[in-house]
Amino acid sequence: MSGIFVATQATADNWRHLTALARTYQRSPALEDERFERTLRRIATGGDPVKGGSGAQVALFGASQLLQLEEQHGRTIEYAMHVLIDLDNDAVWDALGDVYQDNWPAYERKVWAFERAGGPLLELLRTLVRVAAVLDPDGTLPTLVLNGTEPGPWAVKPRQVAEWRRQLVARLEAPETSEGTAREMSEEQLTALFPEDLFPGLSHVERARLLCEQERDRLRGARMFFADADTTAVATRKAARPRKTPLDTRRVPSPSGFLVLDQPVDYAPGMAPLVAASWSAWQVPGRPDEPTTWFLTLYAHTAATPPLAPIGFERMTVGDVLAEKYASQENADFAARAVVACWDLITQERVGKAVVDVAEERRKPVKVRADRRRGITDDGTVQLVTIRGRQASVPRSRRETDGPAPTRRYDRGQWWVHEHTRDHCMNPALHREGGCTHQDITVLDYPKGPEDKPFLDTVYVVKAD
Repeated sequence: MSGIFVATQATADNWRHLTALARTYQRSPALEDERFERTLRRIATGGDPVKGGSGAQVALFGASQLLQLEEQHGRTIEYAMHVLIDLDNDAVWDALGDVYQDNWPAYERKVWAFERAGGPLLELLRTLVRVAAVLDPDGTLPTLVLNGTEPGPWAVKPRQVAEWRRQLVARLEAPETSEGTAREMSEEQLTALFPEDLFPGLSHVERARLLCEQERDRLRGARMFFADADTTAVATRKAARPRKTPLDTRRVPSPSGFLVLDQPVDYAPGMAPLVAASWSAWQVPGRPDEPTTWFLTLYAHTAATPPLAPIGFERMTVGDVLAEKYASQENADFAARAVVACWDLITQERVGKAVVDVAEERRKPVKVRADRRRGITDDGTVQLVTIRGRQASVPRSRRETDGPAPTRRYDRGQWWVHEHTRDHCMNPALHREGGCTHQDITVLDYPKGPEDKPFLDTVYVVKAD
C-alpha cells in the first residue's frame, strides 16, 4: 500500500479527536453540530510547525487510516455512501477518488492545494471523519499508527504535578480516550477489571468508558504527592524486599491520591518504567461489608501531553501480604510494590519514627479556578516528599584519622548499619500471646559505635573452596 503517512503524535491525536466527535455527532446531530463544526474549523486552520497537527497533515493521516480499515477489516467506502449524498464539492470527490485508486501522490498534491485555498480542506476533513465514524462506529478497530515522536528524557518539577493532573482529567473526558482504551485493551482484560457478576450486561466499549470515568473521578479528588529522587531510590530498594505485614488503611496516605516520581522505576525487562500512579478506595458494588480495597492505575512516560499513559491496573485489599501476593510474578508486579513502598515511607510517622519530611507546593488561585471548571475538588497542593536527615552514603576512611591500627574490636571504631526493613511489633507486651499487631518499618542507614571513634574500614572476606 502506498498510502502511508508518517504522523506526529499531534496529528494522530487530532484525527482521533475529530473521529470521536464525528461518532458523537452521528448519534446526536442536533446537539453536537456546533461543537463538531467548531472543532473542524480549529483543526483545519491550526497546527504547529514542529509538533504537526495541521489540517493537511490530519487529512493525509486520516486517508491512510481509511485505507487501513479497508485492507485490514474489509470496511470499504461503500458502507458510508449515505453520508456522502450531500457532498457537492467536485474537488473533494476527485481527492477521494485518488485515495481509493491508490494514487497517493495526486491526493497529497490536492490536499496541500486545499490547505492554501481554505474551504475545500474543511470539507475534505468533514467527509473523511464522517466516513471513518461509519466504518468504525465504536472506534475500537485497530489501525496503523506510525508515530514519529519519541518522548524525551524524564524530567518533572513539583509544580507540574497539579497541571498534569488537570490535563489528565481533560484527556479522560474526551470521547476518543474511552474508544482508544477499548481498542488497546482486550475484552478479557476489561472483564477482569469489571467482572460480569458485578457489572452485568456491559459491552466491551461500555467497560472501557467506565474505566475512564472512574479514573477521571479518582484524579478529581486526589491528594497529590511528589517523591524526590532520594525517596524514589529508597522506595525502589524497599520494593525488592518482602513486605511481610498485612496492608491496612493507616499505610495509605489518602483515600484518593496521585503520586509522581522524580526518578523512573524499572520494574520489568522491556517495559516502560513506572513514573506515576493514582489510587482510590474501591467499593465492591452491592457488597458494603467487603473489606476496603484500593484501585491503582500505574503510569509510564510517553510523548503525549501530559507525558503519561497507563500501563497497568492493580487492586489491593486490607490484609494483603505483598510478600505472598506477588511472589509468583515479581517482575510484573514490582511497579505496584514500589508504589506501596512510597506509601509506607510517607505514612511511617503514623506507626513509628518518621523517615520523610513533607513540604507543600501550593497552586495559584487562578489555576485552582481552572481546576474547578474540570470538576477537580482538591485544592491543588502538592506534597513534596524527601528523606529525612539523610546521612552521607560513604563513611570516612580509616586512613584519614590518627588512631591506632585497626583491630577486630567494635569498641575501636564506628560502622554503618545499612538500610533495611523491620517487622515492627506495635504491642510487645502481647507478642508472646499473639495478641499484637505488626507494621512494616523502614530503617535508614545510620552509624553505630562510639561517637568519638573513627569509622572502621570495610573489609570483604573471600573464602576459597
